[in-house]
Amino acid sequence: MTRKLPAGPTAIPLIPLIAGAVWVGCGGGEPPSDEGTSAEAPAQFETTEVAEGVYQFRWIGHNALFVVTSEGVVAFDPISVEAAATYAEEIRRVAPGAELAAIVYSHRDADHATGAEVLREAFGGDIPIYAHENADAPLREAADPNLPPPTSTFAETMTLAGGEIELHYLGRSHSDDMAVAFLPAHGLAFAVDFVSRDRFGYMDLASFHFPDMFGAIEGLLEIPFETIVFGHGPSGDRATIERQLTYYRDLDAAVRDAVEAGLTEDETAANVVMADYSHWDRYDDWRELNVRGMHRKLTAAGVGEDGEGEHDEEGDDGEAREEGEHGEAREGSGEHGGEAGHDEGGEEGEGEESGVYIGRADTWDVTRRGARLMLSFDPAQGAFTGTVENTTGETLCAVRVEVHLSTGTELGPTERTDLASGASTAVELAAGGEAFERWTAHPEMSACAAR
Repeated sequence: MTRKLPAGPTAIPLIPLIAGAVWVGCGGGEPPSDEGTSAEAPAQFETTEVAEGVYQFRWIGHNALFVVTSEGVVAFDPISVEAAATYAEEIRRVAPGAELAAIVYSHRDADHATGAEVLREAFGGDIPIYAHENADAPLREAADPNLPPPTSTFAETMTLAGGEIELHYLGRSHSDDMAVAFLPAHGLAFAVDFVSRDRFGYMDLASFHFPDMFGAIEGLLEIPFETIVFGHGPSGDRATIERQLTYYRDLDAAVRDAVEAGLTEDETAANVVMADYSHWDRYDDWRELNVRGMHRKLTAAGVGEDGEGEHDEEGDDGEAREEGEHGEAREGSGEHGGEAGHDEGGEEGEGEESGVYIGRADTWDVTRRGARLMLSFDPAQGAFTGTVENTTGETLCAVRVEVHLSTGTELGPTERTDLASGASTAVELAAGGEAFERWTAHPEMSACAAR
């Protein structure tokens, strides 16, 4: 019989392996500030039911997710050899008799993906492993028996268990192979490392690809989730991701201003204090590192030389590190492991990729994932009006549109609608009389197979 645990930070620790185990700083760092102030250290692991048949498995500072589907259990991120052994026991306890149908890597980093063979052996089968296609070659080259390469890969999207689970690739972010999971029936997403709940980016952002990160987070907001579980820390909601995106935009803008003013890295680190985010986790530890990392990225891209430089999308800011958030040295598969380039060209517009807002009187005309959104602000109506068109050869499902004003106000979303190939629908979002100077917009959609 499944024991149901309360969701959120009050979840009950299950069967601690080490009594009084300390919280290890494996990227997640200290327990998030909203998880209580008890002097008693958290248990080494716990399993929490976050939706019916959907469980978060926490091992020290890392989170995994497993889903009881109609075809068996799908387990995301084994974490480590030691964690995977307990992970298997928890799956058996929660879903006795269920088969393990699949293992999914969120990405190839060792501190999330290690341990798949332990899960396979525990369930006694040649269980398939799914990952984004960019994870395949580096894992085959590494030839680590504890981190086997995927048996099946995808490029943009994939569905598992008859559409109960969607996998999405949103472009380069923390890595070039990040798979985001979405469970349509639960309105729940699982995203690792490139987003988290009110926490600064990992150290000096060395593994983070800017400006691609902006497009990836915007792409995440196109997925119609309501709840999101992260690879580290407590879960969140759509507003959590909006705040994450705003933070990186604010960081970019503040450091860019400093670079263009001729400030050195040390001067920028001292002056860009990001006071609005002083309540976020890891402010004291990673605020300065985030600022320094962004300064390096911008100067490497030529910002400050003529005022027009952009981020270097290929090499970022220097030699990649070869270690995971745990600190394991693993060539090409750690937190800052080497990554292949990714072509972000095609029909996706520059504004959507970089997260840049456009002027009040400008027209938005961007195609993203096959949905061409054409919008402009009509001051007479006090509303944004235009159309969203399906430019693909297949139906786009559950399409809706949001507009974000430079004041921080979000307009919409519009009601969801399915668009057949070549079809379009009118968009109108009232601005409510709010004064603003700049704005951005994006469509959201869901895979039709899952609906």
